[in-house]
Amino acid sequence: MRNLRMQLYLSHLLLVTLLLVVMAGAVVNFLGLGQSIDRIFKDNYASVIAAQNMKETLERQDSSTTFFLAGQPEKARLQFQTNWTRFRESFQIEAHNITELGEQQLADDIGKESENYRKMVETLLFANPPLSQEAAKKYYFQSLEPAFLHLKGRAQEVLDLNQSAILRANEQAKKEARRASFMSVGVTVGAVILALILVPWTIRAVLTPLVSLARQAEEIGLGHLNQRIALNRNDEIGNLALSFNTMAEKLREARQLAEERLKRAERMSDAALENLYDPVLVTDAAGNLVHLNKAAEGLFGQEKRMVGTLVSEAIKDRRISEALTQAIQQSSVSAPEGEAGFVPIQVGETQRFYRLRANPMKDSEDRLLGAVAVLEDVTHLREVDRLKTEFIGVASHELRTPVTSLMLSVQLLEEGAVGELTKEHRELIALQKEDLGRLERMMRDLLDVTRLEAGVTPPRFELVPSDELISGAIKSVSAYADAQKVTLTTSLSENLPPVRADRGQVSRALINFLNNAIRHTPQGGSVTLSAEQERTGSVRFSVEDTGSGIPKEYLAKIFDRFVQVPGATRGGAGLGLAIAKSIIETHGGNISVNSEPGKGSVFSFALQTN
Repeated sequence: MRNLRMQLYLSHLLLVTLLLVVMAGAVVNFLGLGQSIDRIFKDNYASVIAAQNMKETLERQDSSTTFFLAGQPEKARLQFQTNWTRFRESFQIEAHNITELGEQQLADDIGKESENYRKMVETLLFANPPLSQEAAKKYYFQSLEPAFLHLKGRAQEVLDLNQSAILRANEQAKKEARRASFMSVGVTVGAVILALILVPWTIRAVLTPLVSLARQAEEIGLGHLNQRIALNRNDEIGNLALSFNTMAEKLREARQLAEERLKRAERMSDAALENLYDPVLVTDAAGNLVHLNKAAEGLFGQEKRMVGTLVSEAIKDRRISEALTQAIQQSSVSAPEGEAGFVPIQVGETQRFYRLRANPMKDSEDRLLGAVAVLEDVTHLREVDRLKTEFIGVASHELRTPVTSLMLSVQLLEEGAVGELTKEHRELIALQKEDLGRLERMMRDLLDVTRLEAGVTPPRFELVPSDELISGAIKSVSAYADAQKVTLTTSLSENLPPVRADRGQVSRALINFLNNAIRHTPQGGSVTLSAEQERTGSVRFSVEDTGSGIPKEYLAKIFDRFVQVPGATRGGAGLGLAIAKSIIETHGGNISVNSEPGKGSVFSFALQTN
C-alpha cells in the first residue's frame, strides 16, 4: 500500500524542491541588488549632500560680503556667522565619509582653503577701523571673490566625484539586476521543464489506473452490475477496485431483491385494483386512458380497445371526463357534492347511480403522473333515500287531513262552540293550538322537501333584481326582529345586476336564513344581509349574525334533514336549512357556512346573473 503514497510523496517533494530553488535564487539576487543600492546610499549619497550644502553655504557667505558692500554690516556679519557654522558641519560630514580615490586630498584642500577664506571674510567684515568703500570693493574683487570661486570649485569637484561614483554604482546595480533576472528566468525555466517532465509521468503513473477504474465504475453506475474491475495492484487503487467489485456484487443482490419485491407489490396492486368492486379509471398526464379495472370494463367496454385514447373520446359521460381533466389540469381533487356528484349509468335495463371522485396522481417529487377516478356504486343508497323520501311524503300527506281537522276543532273550542271556557281550558287550548301549528309547519316543510328532491316543483327562472330580493326578505322578517330586539341591517354593493332565479324559492331561502339568524342572536345583537358581485359575474348573498355560533363538529351536517345543534334556541324541526340547500342547488349554486362559537355565523350562496 505504500507504493502510491510514496509516488505522490516523491513527486510533490521534487516539485517543492524546485520551487524552493527558484525562491532561493530570487531571494539571493534581490539581496545582492539591495546591498548594491545600500552601498550607493551609504558611500556616496552623504558626500553628495554634504558637497551641495558646502556650495550653498559658501554662496551665502559670499552674499554676506555683498551685503556689507551695500552698507548693511550687521546683516552681513549675522549671515556669515550662521552659514560658516553650517559649512563646517557639512565639511565634517564629508571629511569623515571619504570613499573615492582623490577625495581625501580634496577634503584636505577644502579644509585649508575654507580657513583662509574665513579669515579673509572676517578681515573685511570686522576690520577696525572699517575699510573704506573703495578699499572694501577692491579687496573683495581682488582677494575674496577669487578665493570664493576656487573653494566653491573644490566643493563642486567633491560633488562631481561622488555623483560619478553613484552613476557607476547604478550601472553596476543594473548589471546585477539583469544578471539576477537572467538567472531567475533560467532557474524558473529549468524548474518548469522538470515539472513538465515530472507531471505527465506522475499523471500516467497515478491516474491511468484511476481512469480505467472510473470507466468501469461508470458502467456499473449505468446498471451493468455484472462487470468486474480487474486491476492487479497491491496499493490503494487495488483496494478501491476490490471494494468496487464487492459493492457491485451487493448491488446485484439488492437489485434482484428489490425487483422481486416490486414485482410482488405490482402483482398485489394489480390484483387489488382488478378485483375492486368499484369501477376505476386511470389516465396519464396527457389525459389518455392507461387502465380500467374489471368493474370499469363492465360499464365502458374492454380495456384493450380504450387504452391510449383520450378520456373525453373513450368515456361518453361528460361529467366523468371533465372530472378527470380537472384533476389533471388543476392538480386538485374533483369531488362534487350533492346531486352534482352522482352519475347515472345505464347497465343493461337497469339505471345505476355512482358517486364520482377524481384525484391527481403525483410522484414523491410532486410531479404529475396522471389522474384516477373511482365510481362508488350508491344505487342502494339512492333507493333507500327514495323510499325514505316517499314515506315522508306519504306520511305528511296522510297526516295533513287529521291535523287540519284538529286545528278546526281547537278553533271551534276557542270560539266557545261547546260553551263558556274557563281560564285553565283556554290555556290548554292555546298550548294545543301552538303544537298543532308547529306540526302543520313541519308537515308543510316535509312536503316541500320531498317535492324539491323529487323535482315536482322545479324553479321558474326569471331575471330578478338583487335589491328586490333583499328588500322583500328584510320586510318579511323585520317584525320578528323587532320582537326579538335584534338590529336588522343591509349592505349592498353599487350597481348590482339582476340574478337568474325563482323569486319565490330564493326569497324563501333568504327568509329562512334570516329567521334562523334572528332566532339564535341574543337581544341587542345584529343580523346583516349583504350582497356583492363576484369576479365571475355572479352575485353572492350573505347573512351574518352575532349569535351563539355553531360548533365545528356540526358544520359539515348542518344542512342535513332534522339536524339541530344541541343547546340552540328551538323553533323548528330542523328542515329549514335542508330546504334552503335544495333550493340553492336546484339554482346551480352551493351554500357555505363559516362559524365560530360565541362569535356568530355567516351563511352565503351565489346566484348566476344570466
